[in-house]
Amino acid sequence: MDKILLFLICFVIVYLVYYLVVVRRKQGLEAFKKGKQLLFFKNAYNLDIKHLDYKKFANSLSLVNAFIIAFTVTVIEFFSSYIVKLGVGLIVLIPLMLICYYILGKVYKKKEGK
Repeated sequence: MDKILLFLICFVIVYLVYYLVVVRRKQGLEAFKKGKQLLFFKNAYNLDIKHLDYKKFANSLSLVNAFIIAFTVTVIEFFSSYIVKLGVGLIVLIPLMLICYYILGKVYKKKEGK
């Protein structure tokens, strides 16, 4: 039960910080438009960023990033050694990022076609 609580607390904190710093602020959203994450999605999934609702996309990306971080933190809490935590964290983090970003890219590519 404490692992679920850890996941929820971590998820909410990461999401709120990202939301308040990037999505809600005009300067944060302008920086997001010029940032590397948007460029990654444009290049990797051929998203047409001219027709993209930046605020919705930034919000979706913040939810995905919060899930990735919260899930990784929850998984590494099962181990006691810092070396093992580091190794497991990398093993969980990289595939989780690739999978979640792939899903988000495909969802927005599908929305683009409509």
